[in-house]
Amino acid sequence: MKVQPRRLSWVWVVIISTLSIALFVVSSTLGTTIYSIPIVFSLGLSALQACGLMFVYRFPRGGNSAGAVAAITLMIVGNAAADKAPWPIAVTTLIAMIAMLGISATGGDWLPAVVAGAVVASGAAIMATTVAADLPPGPIIANITVYLSLAAAAVIGGTLLHSALQTRRELQTALEASEIALARREVVEERTRIAREMHDVVAHGMSVIQVQAASARYRHTSIPPEVAEEFDELAATARTALNEMRALLGVLRADEQAPQAPQPGLTELPDLVTGAGAALRDATLLDHLPQKVRQRLAPVVALTVYRVVQESLSNVIRHAPGSAVEVKLSYEIKHNTHGEGELHVSVHNTPPPTIRSHGIDPSGHGIRGMKERVSALGGTLDTAPTADGGFTVLATIPLTVEATIL
Repeated sequence: MKVQPRRLSWVWVVIISTLSIALFVVSSTLGTTIYSIPIVFSLGLSALQACGLMFVYRFPRGGNSAGAVAAITLMIVGNAAADKAPWPIAVTTLIAMIAMLGISATGGDWLPAVVAGAVVASGAAIMATTVAADLPPGPIIANITVYLSLAAAAVIGGTLLHSALQTRRELQTALEASEIALARREVVEERTRIAREMHDVVAHGMSVIQVQAASARYRHTSIPPEVAEEFDELAATARTALNEMRALLGVLRADEQAPQAPQPGLTELPDLVTGAGAALRDATLLDHLPQKVRQRLAPVVALTVYRVVQESLSNVIRHAPGSAVEVKLSYEIKHNTHGEGELHVSVHNTPPPTIRSHGIDPSGHGIRGMKERVSALGGTLDTAPTADGGFTVLATIPLTVEATIL
């Protein structure tokens, strides 16, 4: 499919407009003084010729047609003057036609240019053999020959220039596509490198923890049953973390064979809280969400709730071991008419038995990651120590009609 531009830079617009005005002035003047054309016809035909040149790039068929009609009409209404000036094609007409044909061919429309050029040449030949039979043939033949030579050169040169410009545009497009592909490749390579580093740094350590925890009751037969159960819980937690790590690594590697396990949500919350309770004094889940909200909650919202609770419990285990934790889910309707409301997720822990540095995660990623997740859903996350020495994490997530379909 041919792609041709239809816009010129302002420089070329100025050049073509200046040339058109100059040809109009000179053509109308010479037509009246040398070719004895009535001034009205000379002005009108010169204006038509100038308009054809000015608009031939944007409207190739109309511009070439206007130029050809003006050229032939100027031959008809003007007196033969081969002995005084170029005829049947005047100099201004010749310049206008050559410029018109070249511009049209440069824009990719060589066929209208060839047709217009052939029509003008045929009209000139007919005029030379009928109207000016008594004039010397040499100047007339030379006039037509010069016109045909320059017209052919203009069409061929314009077509070659159009082809060169088209090739340049295609090369530029291919270069841009290549740069985009290279950028995407670099992203994929970087993701693969990150996945490899995560596997080497994290996955190996988690595998060792899981194996040692799972085999602890068999390697140490004298440990109490409650301790063995804690090792089993630790092994189960490590297995879950490993499975999620493998899924994440598959996504980072863009691996189509990576396991596509369902993301955790509200259904997995009781097991999460129970597992955390093994490392704390007590862990309680208070789920006050209406059944309709639970059933129709968007998966991304359910995943965000799970991750907020998961990270909050991890922070409590790290910074306040031995404390009691209460996880509470509630829903507040704000607008009864539209069924819109807010989902509240609260994780509160009591003071630990011993003083620990309970506060922001030193790595800087825990609470910030929770805030980013909640903010992506248009919600807010507040964290603050309580008056009794505990700590509270409160996430508020707006639920629209689309999120809950109430």
